[in-house]
Amino acid sequence: MGKLLDFRDLLLNWGISVKNVNWLNSLIVAIIVIGVAILSFYVTKFIIRRIIKGIIARSKNDYDDIFAKAKIFDTLSHIVPAIILFVGVNYITSDEATLRFLKDLLYSYIILATLVIIFRFLNAVNDLYEIYAQRKDLSIHIKQYLQVLKILFALTAIILILSLLLNKKPGALIAGLGALTAVLLLIFKDSIMSLVASIQISAYNLVKVGDWITIPSKGVDGDVMDISLNTIKIRNFDKTISTIPTYSIVQEPFINWRGMEMSGGRRIKRSIFIDINSIKLCSPEMIQKFSKIKLVSDYVLEKQKEIDEWNKNNNVPEPVEINGRAQTNIGIFRKYIENYLRSNFRSFVKYKKEKFNIDGKLYEYFVIDSDDEFLKKLAKAHITEINGKTVIKNLEKFLMMFGDYYLLENNFLYKVRKVTENVIVKGVRVEKFRYEKILEKEGYFCDDLTVLVRQLPPTDKGLPIEIYTFAATTEWAKYENIQSDLFDHIFAVLPEFELDVFQQPSSNDVQKFFETISDKK
Repeated sequence: MGKLLDFRDLLLNWGISVKNVNWLNSLIVAIIVIGVAILSFYVTKFIIRRIIKGIIARSKNDYDDIFAKAKIFDTLSHIVPAIILFVGVNYITSDEATLRFLKDLLYSYIILATLVIIFRFLNAVNDLYEIYAQRKDLSIHIKQYLQVLKILFALTAIILILSLLLNKKPGALIAGLGALTAVLLLIFKDSIMSLVASIQISAYNLVKVGDWITIPSKGVDGDVMDISLNTIKIRNFDKTISTIPTYSIVQEPFINWRGMEMSGGRRIKRSIFIDINSIKLCSPEMIQKFSKIKLVSDYVLEKQKEIDEWNKNNNVPEPVEINGRAQTNIGIFRKYIENYLRSNFRSFVKYKKEKFNIDGKLYEYFVIDSDDEFLKKLAKAHITEINGKTVIKNLEKFLMMFGDYYLLENNFLYKVRKVTENVIVKGVRVEKFRYEKILEKEGYFCDDLTVLVRQLPPTDKGLPIEIYTFAATTEWAKYENIQSDLFDHIFAVLPEFELDVFQQPSSNDVQKFFETISDKK
Protein backbone atom coordinates (compact mmCIF):
# COMPACT_ATOMS: atom_id res chain seq x y z
CA MET A 1 0.00 0.00 0.00
CA GLY A 2 2.86 2.32 0.83
CA LYS A 3 4.55 1.75 -2.54
CA LEU A 4 1.27 2.15 -4.39
CA LEU A 5 1.02 5.67 -3.00
CA ASP A 6 4.68 6.59 -3.61
CA PHE A 7 5.13 8.43 -6.93
CA ARG A 8 8.56 9.96 -6.26
CA ASP A 9 10.51 7.63 -8.58
CA LEU A 10 8.00 8.27 -11.36
CA LEU A 11 8.27 12.03 -10.84
CA LEU A 12 12.08 11.89 -10.93
CA ASN A 13 11.91 9.95 -14.20
CA TRP A 14 9.67 12.69 -15.57
CA GLY A 15 12.44 15.21 -14.87
CA ILE A 16 10.95 16.82 -11.77
CA SER A 17 13.66 18.30 -9.54
CA VAL A 18 14.38 16.60 -6.22
CA LYS A 19 13.40 19.78 -4.44
CA ASN A 20 9.79 19.59 -5.73
CA VAL A 21 9.28 15.83 -5.74
CA ASN A 22 8.23 15.45 -2.07
CA TRP A 23 5.51 18.13 -1.95
CA LEU A 24 4.22 17.13 -5.41
CA ASN A 25 4.06 13.48 -4.31
CA SER A 26 2.14 14.52 -1.18
CA LEU A 27 -0.27 16.55 -3.32
CA ILE A 28 -0.95 13.59 -5.65
CA VAL A 29 -1.46 11.20 -2.72
CA ALA A 30 -3.78 13.71 -1.01
CA ILE A 31 -5.88 14.03 -4.19
CA ILE A 32 -6.11 10.22 -4.51
CA VAL A 33 -7.01 9.71 -0.82
CA ILE A 34 -9.63 12.48 -0.89
CA GLY A 35 -11.03 11.09 -4.14
CA VAL A 36 -11.27 7.58 -2.68
CA ALA A 37 -12.90 9.02 0.45
CA ILE A 38 -15.49 10.91 -1.63
CA LEU A 39 -16.13 7.81 -3.74
CA SER A 40 -16.55 5.68 -0.60
CA PHE A 41 -19.09 8.20 0.70
CA TYR A 42 -21.32 7.79 -2.36
CA VAL A 43 -20.78 4.01 -2.55
CA THR A 44 -21.70 3.62 1.13
CA LYS A 45 -24.73 5.86 0.67
CA PHE A 46 -25.81 3.84 -2.36
CA ILE A 47 -25.46 0.56 -0.45
CA ILE A 48 -27.42 1.90 2.51
CA ARG A 49 -30.22 3.32 0.37
CA ARG A 50 -30.56 0.39 -2.01
CA ILE A 51 -29.92 -2.55 0.28
CA ILE A 52 -30.71 -1.61 3.89
CA LYS A 53 -33.62 0.68 3.07
CA GLY A 54 -34.88 -1.86 0.54
CA ILE A 55 -34.97 -4.53 3.25
CA ILE A 56 -36.79 -2.17 5.59
CA ALA A 57 -39.31 -1.20 2.91
CA ARG A 58 -40.11 -4.86 2.16
CA SER A 59 -40.51 -5.87 5.80
CA LYS A 60 -44.02 -6.20 7.22
CA ASN A 61 -42.95 -4.53 10.47
CA ASP A 62 -43.57 -0.77 10.52
CA TYR A 63 -41.25 -0.11 13.43
CA ASP A 64 -38.01 -0.43 11.44
CA ASP A 65 -39.29 2.40 9.23
CA ILE A 66 -38.78 4.70 12.22
CA PHE A 67 -35.01 4.10 12.06
CA ALA A 68 -35.00 4.77 8.32
CA LYS A 69 -36.90 8.04 8.79
CA ALA A 70 -34.49 9.05 11.56
CA LYS A 71 -31.65 8.77 8.95
CA ILE A 72 -29.46 6.75 11.31
CA PHE A 73 -27.99 4.70 8.47
CA ASP A 74 -27.34 7.77 6.32
CA THR A 75 -24.93 9.10 8.95
CA LEU A 76 -22.86 5.91 8.68
CA SER A 77 -21.83 7.01 5.18
CA HIS A 78 -19.90 9.90 6.80
CA ILE A 79 -17.81 7.62 9.00
CA VAL A 80 -16.41 5.41 6.20
CA PRO A 81 -14.64 8.26 4.33
CA ALA A 82 -13.34 9.59 7.66
CA ILE A 83 -11.71 6.22 8.35
CA ILE A 84 -10.17 6.18 4.84
CA LEU A 85 -8.80 9.69 5.37
CA PHE A 86 -7.47 8.70 8.79
CA VAL A 87 -5.50 5.85 7.21
CA GLY A 88 -4.51 7.85 4.13
CA VAL A 89 -2.93 10.83 5.96
CA ASN A 90 -0.01 8.55 6.90
CA TYR A 91 0.98 8.58 3.21
CA ILE A 92 0.36 12.27 2.64
CA THR A 93 2.96 13.67 5.06
CA SER A 94 5.70 12.38 7.32
CA ASP A 95 5.82 15.50 9.49
CA GLU A 96 4.81 14.43 13.00
CA ALA A 97 3.18 17.72 14.00
CA THR A 98 1.14 17.96 10.81
CA LEU A 99 0.23 14.27 10.97
CA ARG A 100 -0.94 14.57 14.55
CA PHE A 101 -3.00 17.70 13.81
CA LEU A 102 -4.75 16.02 10.85
CA LYS A 103 -5.47 12.86 12.85
CA ASP A 104 -6.88 14.89 15.74
CA LEU A 105 -9.22 16.68 13.31
CA LEU A 106 -10.34 13.34 11.85
CA TYR A 107 -10.80 11.90 15.35
CA SER A 108 -12.97 14.91 16.18
CA TYR A 109 -14.99 14.45 12.99
CA ILE A 110 -15.60 10.76 13.79
CA ILE A 111 -16.67 11.69 17.32
CA LEU A 112 -19.13 14.29 15.98
CA ALA A 113 -20.50 11.84 13.40
CA THR A 114 -20.96 9.23 16.13
CA LEU A 115 -22.70 11.84 18.27
CA VAL A 116 -25.12 12.58 15.42
CA ILE A 117 -25.84 8.82 15.10
CA ILE A 118 -26.54 8.60 18.84
CA PHE A 119 -28.85 11.64 18.67
CA ARG A 120 -30.80 10.20 15.77
CA PHE A 121 -30.99 6.81 17.47
CA LEU A 122 -32.44 8.42 20.61
CA ASN A 123 -34.96 10.30 18.45
CA ALA A 124 -36.01 6.98 16.92
CA VAL A 125 -36.30 5.43 20.39
CA ASN A 126 -38.57 8.31 21.44
CA ASP A 127 -40.76 7.85 18.34
CA LEU A 128 -41.02 4.09 19.01
CA TYR A 129 -41.98 4.72 22.61
CA GLU A 130 -44.67 7.23 21.58
CA ILE A 131 -46.19 4.58 19.30
CA TYR A 132 -46.11 2.05 22.15
CA ALA A 133 -47.53 4.61 24.62
CA GLN A 134 -50.36 5.45 22.22
CA ARG A 135 -51.25 1.77 21.87
CA LYS A 136 -51.13 1.13 25.63
CA ASP A 137 -52.65 4.53 26.52
CA LEU A 138 -49.66 5.49 28.69
CA SER A 139 -49.35 9.06 29.96
CA ILE A 140 -45.59 8.99 30.74
CA HIS A 141 -43.26 10.59 28.20
CA ILE A 142 -39.52 9.87 27.92
CA LYS A 143 -38.51 12.71 25.60
CA GLN A 144 -37.27 14.84 28.51
CA TYR A 145 -35.03 12.05 29.84
CA LEU A 146 -33.64 11.31 26.38
CA GLN A 147 -32.76 14.98 26.05
CA VAL A 148 -30.79 14.73 29.31
CA LEU A 149 -28.91 11.79 27.78
CA LYS A 150 -28.21 13.92 24.72
CA ILE A 151 -26.72 16.64 26.92
CA LEU A 152 -24.49 14.07 28.65
CA PHE A 153 -23.35 12.59 25.33
CA ALA A 154 -22.71 16.08 23.95
CA LEU A 155 -20.62 17.03 27.00
CA THR A 156 -18.65 13.78 26.65
CA ALA A 157 -17.98 14.51 22.97
CA ILE A 158 -16.84 18.06 23.77
CA ILE A 159 -14.44 16.78 26.45
CA LEU A 160 -12.98 14.15 24.09
CA ILE A 161 -12.49 16.66 21.27
CA LEU A 162 -10.89 19.24 23.60
CA SER A 163 -8.59 16.57 25.03
CA LEU A 164 -7.42 15.77 21.50
CA LEU A 165 -6.91 19.35 20.36
CA LEU A 166 -5.27 20.48 23.63
CA ASN A 167 -3.28 17.26 24.06
CA LYS A 168 -4.73 16.75 27.52
CA LYS A 169 -6.14 13.63 29.14
CA PRO A 170 -9.95 13.61 29.49
CA GLY A 171 -9.58 13.05 33.23
CA ALA A 172 -7.60 16.24 33.62
CA LEU A 173 -10.29 18.24 31.78
CA ILE A 174 -13.03 16.70 33.91
CA ALA A 175 -11.11 17.60 37.05
CA GLY A 176 -10.81 21.14 35.77
CA LEU A 177 -14.57 21.32 35.28
CA GLY A 178 -14.98 20.83 39.03
CA ALA A 179 -13.77 24.36 39.55
CA LEU A 180 -16.43 25.58 37.10
CA THR A 181 -19.32 23.86 38.90
CA ALA A 182 -21.02 27.14 39.80
CA VAL A 183 -20.77 28.32 36.20
CA LEU A 184 -22.13 25.02 34.87
CA LEU A 185 -25.02 25.11 37.34
CA LEU A 186 -25.83 28.63 36.15
CA ILE A 187 -25.67 27.57 32.48
CA PHE A 188 -27.83 24.49 33.00
CA LYS A 189 -30.12 26.00 35.65
CA ASP A 190 -33.24 25.85 33.47
CA SER A 191 -32.42 22.32 32.30
CA ILE A 192 -31.97 21.07 35.87
CA MET A 193 -35.22 22.71 37.01
CA SER A 194 -37.03 21.34 33.97
CA LEU A 195 -35.68 17.83 34.59
CA VAL A 196 -37.05 17.89 38.15
CA ALA A 197 -40.34 19.29 36.82
CA SER A 198 -40.49 16.54 34.17
CA ILE A 199 -40.19 13.89 36.85
CA GLN A 200 -43.05 15.52 38.78
CA ILE A 201 -45.17 15.85 35.64
CA SER A 202 -44.71 12.15 34.83
CA ALA A 203 -45.10 10.95 38.44
CA TYR A 204 -48.34 12.86 39.06
CA ASN A 205 -49.63 12.69 35.46
CA LEU A 206 -50.13 16.47 35.41
CA VAL A 207 -49.94 17.06 31.66
CA LYS A 208 -49.61 14.95 28.55
CA VAL A 209 -49.59 15.62 24.81
CA GLY A 210 -53.12 16.31 23.58
CA ASP A 211 -54.40 17.80 26.87
CA TRP A 212 -56.29 21.07 26.78
CA ILE A 213 -54.71 23.36 29.39
CA THR A 214 -55.28 26.96 30.47
CA ILE A 215 -52.61 29.09 32.17
CA PRO A 216 -54.24 32.48 32.92
CA SER A 217 -50.99 34.17 33.99
CA LYS A 218 -49.39 33.45 30.62
CA GLY A 219 -52.44 33.87 28.40
CA VAL A 220 -52.26 30.20 27.34
CA ASP A 221 -55.44 28.36 26.35
CA GLY A 222 -55.10 25.43 23.98
CA ASP A 223 -53.85 21.91 23.31
CA VAL A 224 -50.41 20.61 24.31
CA MET A 225 -48.42 19.82 21.16
CA ASP A 226 -45.08 18.74 22.61
CA ILE A 227 -43.35 18.28 25.98
CA SER A 228 -39.56 18.50 25.89
CA LEU A 229 -36.89 18.96 28.54
CA ASN A 230 -36.92 22.76 28.55
CA THR A 231 -40.19 23.76 26.91
CA ILE A 232 -43.83 22.83 26.51
CA LYS A 233 -45.44 23.85 23.23
CA ILE A 234 -49.16 24.71 23.18
CA ARG A 235 -51.37 25.45 20.19
CA ASN A 236 -53.90 28.06 21.32
CA PHE A 237 -57.43 28.07 19.95
CA ASP A 238 -56.66 31.18 17.90
CA LYS A 239 -53.99 29.02 16.14
CA THR A 240 -51.08 30.85 17.73
CA ILE A 241 -48.28 28.79 19.29
CA SER A 242 -47.19 29.42 22.90
CA THR A 243 -43.96 28.07 24.36
CA ILE A 244 -43.50 28.01 28.13
CA PRO A 245 -40.70 26.63 30.34
CA THR A 246 -41.41 23.09 31.53
CA TYR A 247 -40.80 23.99 35.16
CA SER A 248 -43.50 26.69 35.06
CA ILE A 249 -46.14 23.91 35.02
CA VAL A 250 -45.27 22.95 38.61
CA GLN A 251 -44.68 26.52 39.76
CA GLU A 252 -47.81 28.29 38.51
CA PRO A 253 -51.51 27.40 38.79
CA PHE A 254 -53.05 26.00 35.61
CA ILE A 255 -56.23 24.22 34.53
CA ASN A 256 -56.14 20.84 32.80
CA TRP A 257 -59.47 20.10 31.08
CA ARG A 258 -58.69 16.39 30.63
CA GLY A 259 -61.15 15.36 33.34
CA MET A 260 -63.95 17.24 31.59
CA GLU A 261 -63.15 15.61 28.27
CA MET A 262 -63.00 12.14 29.86
CA SER A 263 -66.38 12.66 31.55
CA GLY A 264 -68.01 13.24 28.17
CA GLY A 265 -69.77 16.42 29.31
CA ARG A 266 -68.94 20.10 29.64
CA ARG A 267 -70.39 22.26 32.38
CA ILE A 268 -73.02 24.92 31.77
CA LYS A 269 -73.19 27.39 34.65
CA ARG A 270 -75.11 30.52 33.81
CA SER A 271 -77.73 32.68 35.50
CA ILE A 272 -80.73 34.65 34.28
CA PHE A 273 -81.85 37.67 36.34
CA ILE A 274 -85.58 37.83 37.04
CA ASP A 275 -87.25 41.15 37.73
CA ILE A 276 -88.43 40.78 41.34
CA ASN A 277 -91.53 42.89 40.61
CA SER A 278 -92.81 40.13 38.32
CA ILE A 279 -92.68 37.40 41.01
CA LYS A 280 -96.13 36.64 42.41
CA LEU A 281 -98.37 34.05 44.09
CA CYS A 282 -100.32 31.92 41.67
CA SER A 283 -104.00 32.69 41.31
CA PRO A 284 -106.50 29.90 40.42
CA GLU A 285 -106.42 31.15 36.83
CA MET A 286 -102.62 30.88 36.75
CA ILE A 287 -102.75 27.35 38.23
CA GLN A 288 -105.22 26.33 35.53
CA LYS A 289 -102.98 27.87 32.86
CA PHE A 290 -99.78 26.22 34.16
CA SER A 291 -101.49 22.82 34.51
CA LYS A 292 -101.78 22.74 30.72
CA ILE A 293 -97.98 22.93 30.26
CA LYS A 294 -96.92 19.34 29.65
CA LEU A 295 -93.55 19.46 31.45
CA VAL A 296 -95.04 20.76 34.73
CA SER A 297 -98.72 19.73 34.60
CA ASP A 298 -98.29 16.74 36.93
CA TYR A 299 -96.15 18.75 39.32
CA VAL A 300 -98.58 21.70 39.44
CA LEU A 301 -101.65 19.51 40.06
CA GLU A 302 -99.98 17.29 42.68
CA LYS A 303 -98.44 20.28 44.45
CA GLN A 304 -101.74 22.16 44.45
CA LYS A 305 -103.55 19.12 45.86
CA GLU A 306 -100.97 18.89 48.66
CA ILE A 307 -101.26 22.63 49.40
CA ASP A 308 -105.08 22.58 49.40
CA GLU A 309 -105.13 19.68 51.90
CA TRP A 310 -102.62 21.46 54.14
CA ASN A 311 -104.60 24.70 54.08
CA LYS A 312 -107.82 22.81 54.80
CA ASN A 313 -106.33 20.84 57.69
CA ASN A 314 -104.90 24.02 59.21
CA ASN A 315 -108.14 26.05 58.85
CA VAL A 316 -106.44 28.78 56.87
CA PRO A 317 -108.69 31.90 56.65
CA GLU A 318 -109.32 33.91 53.53
CA PRO A 319 -107.42 35.01 51.54
CA VAL A 320 -105.82 31.60 51.46
CA GLU A 321 -102.92 32.67 49.22
CA ILE A 322 -101.64 35.09 51.89
CA ASN A 323 -102.54 33.29 55.12
CA GLY A 324 -101.65 29.80 54.02
CA ARG A 325 -99.46 28.10 51.45
CA ALA A 326 -99.52 28.83 47.73
CA GLN A 327 -97.51 28.15 44.63
CA THR A 328 -95.48 30.90 42.97
CA ASN A 329 -94.78 31.51 39.32
CA ILE A 330 -91.01 31.52 40.00
CA GLY A 331 -91.22 28.12 41.74
CA ILE A 332 -93.16 26.57 38.87
CA PHE A 333 -90.74 28.16 36.41
CA ARG A 334 -87.72 26.58 38.21
CA LYS A 335 -89.43 23.18 38.05
CA TYR A 336 -90.15 23.72 34.37
CA ILE A 337 -86.46 24.35 33.58
CA GLU A 338 -85.42 21.26 35.58
CA ASN A 339 -87.96 19.06 33.77
CA TYR A 340 -86.94 20.58 30.44
CA LEU A 341 -83.32 19.54 31.10
CA ARG A 342 -84.38 16.04 32.18
CA SER A 343 -86.54 15.59 29.11
CA ASN A 344 -83.47 16.22 26.97
CA PHE A 345 -81.05 13.96 28.85
CA ARG A 346 -78.59 11.75 27.01
CA SER A 347 -78.45 8.42 28.84
CA PHE A 348 -76.24 5.34 28.72
CA VAL A 349 -76.97 1.78 29.82
CA LYS A 350 -75.89 1.92 33.47
CA TYR A 351 -76.66 0.78 36.98
CA LYS A 352 -76.74 2.87 40.16
CA LYS A 353 -76.24 2.16 43.85
CA GLU A 354 -78.99 1.71 46.38
CA LYS A 355 -78.83 1.44 50.17
CA PHE A 356 -79.99 -1.72 51.96
CA ASN A 357 -80.60 -2.19 55.67
CA ILE A 358 -79.27 -5.60 56.64
CA ASP A 359 -79.37 -6.55 60.34
CA GLY A 360 -79.43 -2.90 61.34
CA LYS A 361 -76.48 -1.93 59.15
CA LEU A 362 -76.59 0.07 55.92
CA TYR A 363 -74.91 -1.38 52.80
CA GLU A 364 -74.66 -0.02 49.25
CA TYR A 365 -74.92 -2.28 46.21
CA PHE A 366 -75.32 -1.74 42.48
CA VAL A 367 -78.83 -2.82 41.53
CA ILE A 368 -79.36 -4.68 38.25
CA ASP A 369 -82.74 -3.27 37.26
CA SER A 370 -82.65 -4.27 33.59
CA ASP A 371 -83.04 -7.56 31.77
CA ASP A 372 -79.30 -8.07 31.32
CA GLU A 373 -78.84 -11.61 30.03
CA PHE A 374 -75.08 -11.40 30.44
CA LEU A 375 -75.36 -10.73 34.17
CA LYS A 376 -78.18 -13.20 34.71
CA LYS A 377 -76.30 -16.07 33.03
CA LEU A 378 -72.52 -15.60 32.80
CA ALA A 379 -72.00 -13.48 35.91
CA LYS A 380 -74.48 -15.26 38.16
CA ALA A 381 -71.70 -16.12 40.66
CA HIS A 382 -71.28 -12.39 41.33
CA ILE A 383 -74.94 -11.44 41.86
CA THR A 384 -77.47 -12.14 44.57
CA GLU A 385 -80.98 -11.18 45.66
CA ILE A 386 -81.55 -8.64 48.47
CA ASN A 387 -85.08 -7.50 49.35
CA GLY A 388 -86.31 -8.78 46.01
CA LYS A 389 -83.69 -6.85 44.00
CA THR A 390 -80.76 -8.25 42.00
CA VAL A 391 -77.46 -6.75 43.19
CA ILE A 392 -73.74 -7.25 42.55
CA LYS A 393 -72.15 -8.87 45.64
CA ASN A 394 -68.48 -7.85 45.29
CA LEU A 395 -67.84 -5.06 42.81
CA GLU A 396 -64.01 -5.38 42.84
CA LYS A 397 -64.07 -9.08 41.92
CA PHE A 398 -66.80 -8.44 39.38
CA LEU A 399 -64.75 -5.76 37.57
CA MET A 400 -61.65 -7.99 37.63
CA MET A 401 -63.61 -10.65 35.75
CA PHE A 402 -65.68 -8.45 33.45
CA GLY A 403 -63.66 -5.24 33.08
CA ASP A 404 -64.04 -5.44 29.28
CA TYR A 405 -67.83 -5.15 29.57
CA TYR A 406 -68.43 -2.79 32.50
CA LEU A 407 -66.87 0.49 33.63
CA LEU A 408 -67.11 2.23 37.01
CA GLU A 409 -67.34 6.02 36.57
CA ASN A 410 -69.19 8.95 38.18
CA ASN A 411 -70.49 6.48 40.82
CA PHE A 412 -72.36 4.55 38.11
CA LEU A 413 -71.61 1.15 36.60
CA TYR A 414 -71.73 1.56 32.81
CA LYS A 415 -72.10 -1.15 30.24
CA VAL A 416 -69.34 -0.72 27.62
CA ARG A 417 -68.00 -2.32 24.48
CA LYS A 418 -64.43 -2.58 23.26
CA VAL A 419 -63.80 -0.50 20.14
CA THR A 420 -60.77 -0.77 17.85
CA GLU A 421 -59.56 2.34 16.05
CA ASN A 422 -56.52 3.16 13.93
CA VAL A 423 -54.45 6.28 14.55
CA ILE A 424 -51.32 7.54 12.82
CA VAL A 425 -48.39 8.16 15.18
CA LYS A 426 -45.05 9.29 13.73
CA GLY A 427 -46.15 8.05 10.33
CA VAL A 428 -46.99 4.57 11.62
CA ARG A 429 -50.51 3.14 11.78
CA VAL A 430 -51.26 2.10 15.35
CA GLU A 431 -54.19 -0.12 16.33
CA LYS A 432 -55.64 1.22 19.56
CA PHE A 433 -58.38 -0.08 21.83
CA ARG A 434 -60.80 2.02 23.82
CA TYR A 435 -63.96 1.40 25.81
CA GLU A 436 -67.17 3.03 24.59
CA LYS A 437 -70.28 3.42 26.73
CA ILE A 438 -73.40 1.91 25.18
CA LEU A 439 -75.88 4.67 24.35
CA GLU A 440 -79.47 4.16 25.44
CA LYS A 441 -80.98 7.51 24.42
CA GLU A 442 -79.67 10.54 22.53
CA GLY A 443 -79.88 13.90 24.24
CA TYR A 444 -78.27 17.27 24.86
CA PHE A 445 -77.52 17.06 28.60
CA CYS A 446 -75.80 14.50 30.85
CA ASP A 447 -78.03 12.54 33.23
CA ASP A 448 -75.08 11.14 35.22
CA LEU A 449 -73.59 14.51 36.22
CA THR A 450 -74.87 17.28 38.49
CA VAL A 451 -78.14 19.01 37.53
CA LEU A 452 -79.29 22.05 39.53
CA VAL A 453 -81.75 24.87 38.99
CA ARG A 454 -81.38 27.15 42.00
CA GLN A 455 -81.94 30.63 43.34
CA LEU A 456 -78.94 32.76 44.21
CA PRO A 457 -79.08 35.70 46.65
CA PRO A 458 -80.97 38.68 45.19
CA THR A 459 -78.90 41.53 43.81
CA ASP A 460 -79.54 45.05 42.53
CA LYS A 461 -80.05 43.40 39.14
CA GLY A 462 -82.88 41.15 40.29
CA LEU A 463 -83.18 37.54 41.40
CA PRO A 464 -80.57 35.23 39.78
CA ILE A 465 -81.81 31.78 38.73
CA GLU A 466 -78.72 29.66 38.04
CA ILE A 467 -78.80 26.71 35.66
CA TYR A 468 -76.06 24.23 36.53
CA THR A 469 -75.87 21.23 34.21
CA PHE A 470 -73.54 19.50 31.74
CA ALA A 471 -73.86 19.54 27.97
CA ALA A 472 -73.52 16.04 26.49
CA THR A 473 -70.45 16.97 24.45
CA THR A 474 -66.91 18.25 24.89
CA GLU A 475 -66.65 19.82 21.44
CA TRP A 476 -66.50 23.58 21.72
CA ALA A 477 -68.84 24.44 18.83
CA LYS A 478 -71.50 21.86 19.80
CA TYR A 479 -71.27 22.94 23.44
CA GLU A 480 -71.90 26.59 22.56
CA ASN A 481 -74.85 25.62 20.35
CA ILE A 482 -76.44 23.53 23.11
CA GLN A 483 -75.94 26.31 25.67
CA SER A 484 -77.34 28.96 23.31
CA ASP A 485 -80.38 26.84 22.40
CA LEU A 486 -81.12 26.22 26.08
CA PHE A 487 -81.17 29.91 26.99
CA ASP A 488 -82.99 30.85 23.79
CA HIS A 489 -85.80 28.60 24.99
CA ILE A 490 -85.69 29.87 28.58
CA PHE A 491 -85.93 33.54 27.53
CA ALA A 492 -88.73 32.72 25.10
CA VAL A 493 -90.93 30.91 27.68
CA LEU A 494 -90.45 33.40 30.54
CA PRO A 495 -93.52 35.48 29.59
CA GLU A 496 -95.66 32.32 29.76
CA PHE A 497 -94.95 32.25 33.50
CA GLU A 498 -95.66 35.99 33.78
CA LEU A 499 -92.05 36.70 34.63
CA ASP A 500 -89.81 39.44 33.29
CA VAL A 501 -86.08 39.48 32.73
CA PHE A 502 -84.26 42.31 34.47
CA GLN A 503 -82.16 44.59 32.29
CA GLN A 504 -80.80 48.11 32.62
CA PRO A 505 -82.92 50.77 30.88
CA SER A 506 -81.63 51.65 27.42
CA SER A 507 -81.85 55.01 25.63
CA ASN A 508 -84.93 53.73 23.75
CA ASP A 509 -86.65 52.91 27.07
CA VAL A 510 -85.98 56.42 28.35
CA GLN A 511 -87.24 57.93 25.10
CA LYS A 512 -90.46 55.86 25.24
CA PHE A 513 -90.98 56.90 28.86
CA PHE A 514 -90.85 60.61 27.98
CA GLU A 515 -93.08 60.04 24.94
CA THR A 516 -95.66 58.37 27.18
CA ILE A 517 -95.58 61.31 29.60
CA SER A 518 -95.94 63.84 26.80
CA ASP A 519 -98.90 61.89 25.33
CA LYS A 520 -100.69 61.96 28.68
CA LYS A 521 -100.25 65.70 28.85
